[in-house]
Amino acid sequence: MRLKLSKKERVALVLVLAVYLCVAIFTGLHHEPWADEAQSWLISRDNNIFGIMQAVRYEGTLPFWYFILKFFQMFGLPYDYAFVVPMIFTTLGIILLFMTDAPFMCKILLPFSFYVMYQESVIARQYCLVFPALMLLVLTYRERHSKPVRFFLSVFAVSISSSYGFMIACSFMLWEFICFIREHLGRAKTSEDNDQSHSRFRISFWITAALLLITLIMSIPPDDCSFGVGAGKGFIFSFTETFLFRVDSTLKAVIFIITFLTATVLYFRKNILQVLVYAGPLVLYMALFYSRIWHLAYLFFLFVALMLIFKAEPAPDAKGSKKLLRAVPGIYFLILLIIQCAAGFYASYLEYQKPYSPSKAVTEFVRPYIESGAKADSLSYHPVSVQPYFDGNIFSNNPTEKSYYIWKEEYTYSELSSPEADIIITPYDEFADPDDRYDMYGFHSFIVYKFCAFEDNCLSVYVKKDQN
Repeated sequence: MRLKLSKKERVALVLVLAVYLCVAIFTGLHHEPWADEAQSWLISRDNNIFGIMQAVRYEGTLPFWYFILKFFQMFGLPYDYAFVVPMIFTTLGIILLFMTDAPFMCKILLPFSFYVMYQESVIARQYCLVFPALMLLVLTYRERHSKPVRFFLSVFAVSISSSYGFMIACSFMLWEFICFIREHLGRAKTSEDNDQSHSRFRISFWITAALLLITLIMSIPPDDCSFGVGAGKGFIFSFTETFLFRVDSTLKAVIFIITFLTATVLYFRKNILQVLVYAGPLVLYMALFYSRIWHLAYLFFLFVALMLIFKAEPAPDAKGSKKLLRAVPGIYFLILLIIQCAAGFYASYLEYQKPYSPSKAVTEFVRPYIESGAKADSLSYHPVSVQPYFDGNIFSNNPTEKSYYIWKEEYTYSELSSPEADIIITPYDEFADPDDRYDMYGFHSFIVYKFCAFEDNCLSVYVKKDQN
């Protein structure tokens, strides 16, 4: 682990952090949190530590992020400034990046890539934890046999970031287990010092394995959980969106994947089997089990971490075609990184231009009605984004005392109050009003992803005509 930076690196780090923080703060101040951000904030706000551990089992994730939010809430962090939390962790990730032996150009550009500068810094979700955790893993990887405690602590830090981080951590554990098997089958006589080192490594490995097993058992969703899973759209598009941008043609996606995999094989040619073990489980998990557009950061950061771990040393004796062969994948990935930087700045611009969520506008619209005693109902999950702007639950048809959405089979959140509520908040245009009793007001919002902003998470507010 390298703790000292050169003068050039220190100056670069200060400049990078200064620009990064300016952009991140500006973007964060214009970001309007959406339902997922509201949900995690409310789970932390409405529960103590033990309540959080019970609640997140219905979320299909791990509780560490919610503990972090709880900590900041205890010190009075307002919901409007929730972006400060991911920004702090992303700043830590940038500092750890500079401590690695990554190429200098990577240290300069990566902090301004889409996932680092925008998604990990603005959106208050647990995605922000994986970047610093993986940079810590990169720092401890090469000394994992001589200093196993540091390495396995970093593996555990990756695992508690989310279910995707858990998959990544298990992949690193799987490789070490394969190495144990190979070692056992081809056991050779070793010195006493090596025996002691191997013993420390094995003990650290099995302790970490036990912690991962406990974490897995604690996070298994209950039998009455209604939270669904799905692979989303075709994984070839998701893969392309991760490392390039959104495309609307299968042919374009396939061409990109072929070039990407070719460059990957050339870059990792000496460690391709190990890379497959590290990356394969996450790719299969996202392709076959569960992934969404905002989860692709895990695939991006895992690939970056593997590139840094297996960074090829320059070969001064390489000439001609060999030298070109070594340079091609590096140039290819540098171009992709530059594209990601352009996407990062453009996404910040789009965030400034368009509302990511209509929750604040809806809140300002309904607050006078709520304060005057009007009864409000909600339909489905997305109206939960309004709840953090009030001290408690505002929806009369919420079947619990909690203000967040609980993914239990018995809670449908689709039955309206009786008598009818004065206000109904729903996902866009999802309430049927055949008797024309309500006036409908639509509130639009846009999910920002790299170079595009597509309309989504819109809300409608239905107000009884006698309230107007």
